[in-house]
Amino acid sequence: MTVTEMSSVPREPRKNTNTLHQIGRVLNLPPSVYVVIGLVLLSIYMVPVLTKTPFQMVILRQAAPIGLVVCAQLLVMRTKSIDLSVGGIFILMNYMVTSSFFTSLNPVAALAVPMAAAILIGAINGFFIARLRASAVVVTLAMGAILLGLVLFLSSGRPPGSAGDFVRFLGVGKVGIIPVAVIIWLGLAVLLEIFLRRSIYGRFVSVIGSNPTAAGLSGVPVEKTLFFTHVLAGAFAGLGGILLAGYIGMGSVKIGTDIVMISIAGVILGGITFGGGRKSIYGAILAAYALAYIFNLMTALKLGEPAKLIVQGVVIFAASAIASYNLKRN
Repeated sequence: MTVTEMSSVPREPRKNTNTLHQIGRVLNLPPSVYVVIGLVLLSIYMVPVLTKTPFQMVILRQAAPIGLVVCAQLLVMRTKSIDLSVGGIFILMNYMVTSSFFTSLNPVAALAVPMAAAILIGAINGFFIARLRASAVVVTLAMGAILLGLVLFLSSGRPPGSAGDFVRFLGVGKVGIIPVAVIIWLGLAVLLEIFLRRSIYGRFVSVIGSNPTAAGLSGVPVEKTLFFTHVLAGAFAGLGGILLAGYIGMGSVKIGTDIVMISIAGVILGGITFGGGRKSIYGAILAAYALAYIFNLMTALKLGEPAKLIVQGVVIFAASAIASYNLKRN
């Protein structure tokens, strides 16, 4: 065999290896990528008007509150925790920003006071979970029930009023054709991605998500990291609740009742599971967009609430199966 012939032998396996590598990269994409592609293709065939720019801006604006609460949930889930109080936070934010007392405040106070309440809720969750080692499911579920009961007590079961001008601007205002809510959501999501990638806190989150016991033994401040994570989650959920209240414009004691399921669905669609998943947050951004798109598509197709719940459950199930398959492959 000549030198030329010998050098040509390994080339075919390299091509096969490269092909398999590319296929593996495609399979490792967050499930939300496939969902968005499927929704766009379905819209082009059945409801092409949804692909037009004005409707896309509406979908993105509706996705902003979902996107922020998905950010909150993915933070705690990456540390093998969970926050089931986000629905209660949404209800409390809506009550606060639409009550007459808060609408009379100046714009800074009208935003700062509800946000302080959301951060405090996150701190309380973090204290019980991180410091007292209580179950995250029990603590946050109880907190959500407390917040719902508090709002029902204060409002006597009736919506308090309408949102102030500044909150309304955050929810429905625009800069050119881009909704303000979308700018806030995507801006904070990008900052969160940079923070998680480049900060020591982000490294701690990854280590704790991989193995909390080993992280503690290696000197990682597990307690402080978990506490700060729940505080940060409370802040993201609070801002999401404020944006949703601004978008709706009116008080409601039922708003956010399904936000817990939506937030978990968004995290799973984004390719993130308890303690792990894809590092990039773009999967979660696409997941929030996909969930908002699904609701609009089903409304355009005149599907009722039962059908919406079934489709949402199927999407979550499929995304969970894809995420589990990818974890096993890796």
